[in-house]
Amino acid sequence: MKDGLLGDTIRRARMDNKMTQEQLAEAINISPTHMKHIESEHRKPSVEVLFLLADVLNFSMDAMLMEKQSDEHAKRVNEMNLMMNKCTDVELDVFLAALREMMKHKR
Repeated sequence: MKDGLLGDTIRRARMDNKMTQEQLAEAINISPTHMKHIESEHRKPSVEVLFLLADVLNFSMDAMLMEKQSDEHAKRVNEMNLMMNKCTDVELDVFLAALREMMKHKR
């Protein structure tokens, strides 16, 4: 996970829900100081607190743990998935080999 991603995601969701750090801390039964440390990533939340945050802020754990891709990127991935579902196993093997080669050169 990219540094800052978890704290930024929580902060954005909290602000989208028009909550202060204090209100969010109270909603999930932690201290405001602990909430501040979670958002600033000086401390990592427990799994229990992470699930409570996702529940109170109404977003998926994926949103907290993975960097959001652009809509254009998501459309391309979706299009590739739709096309790959129509491929034979041999065609998929060719695609995977080509993708592996491209990723080798990316490093």
